[in-house]
Amino acid sequence: MQSHCDVPSDRDRYVRELMKHIQVDSYGKCLHNRELPSERLRDTSTATTEDSEFMTFIARYKFHLALENAICDDYMTEKLWRPMHLGAVPVYRGSPAVRDWMPNNLSIILIDDFDSPQELAKYLDFLDKNGEEYLKYLEYKNAGGIKNQFLLESLERREWGVNDMTLPNYLNGFECFICDKENTRIKEEQEHKKSRGEIPAPRPHIAQFKHMGCPMPTPGFGSVEDLSGGDSWKEMWLQDYWQSLDQGEALTAMIHRNESHQGRFWDYMHEIFLKRTRQH
Repeated sequence: MQSHCDVPSDRDRYVRELMKHIQVDSYGKCLHNRELPSERLRDTSTATTEDSEFMTFIARYKFHLALENAICDDYMTEKLWRPMHLGAVPVYRGSPAVRDWMPNNLSIILIDDFDSPQELAKYLDFLDKNGEEYLKYLEYKNAGGIKNQFLLESLERREWGVNDMTLPNYLNGFECFICDKENTRIKEEQEHKKSRGEIPAPRPHIAQFKHMGCPMPTPGFGSVEDLSGGDSWKEMWLQDYWQSLDQGEALTAMIHRNESHQGRFWDYMHEIFLKRTRQH
């Protein structure tokens, strides 16, 4: 269904190769080979997860290709959850942490468990022709089918909810988390000033790469060495990745040096560029 093409995960390159070995129905603008049955479904402003016509249409499929637009540890989107909601099997590439959050060990098919798109196609064909094996991927839908204790405990502990009016949603929950952290910092700052230095000043909380970092993008199929010099993905996303790391390093340096003048950002970027040049 995707119409967001040329993304960091380079998913279209993989799907294009998969299409050589198994029929893939592609309704979005990327790798388009099928037409949606109604004008309403073609309009992305009306065809949403909550739309019954849309959900009924995509529920006809036993497998959904669910490839995120970027590969990051905590980035899992409706591409994964929507087929699970419908009772289809996601064929997934995305968060490396995805196994931690699945209902059981047979909930999704992980693309990276297969050596090649051809091997994946063979396995999908096998499941398609063997109903008992396919249904094992849907057993978590039955009562008591969720075996992942970490998932169950996390659902119990979390302070936000889904479709539960007594709890904040996850966006409000995150805003509350930020407010709590900021209120704690303000209180510690006030206590530091009142004590005239006897109580140390609170240390700044600076995000680290491990908090929201994403690994370097890699081609959806093959290796970087296989790509031609003018490959648009290679030119765009690898360069963007390294530039973003430099920007993060520059902002961190500004915070550590208590730099408040925004215009100096590019001076810091230039410093980092010279440092990298000297290293190489």
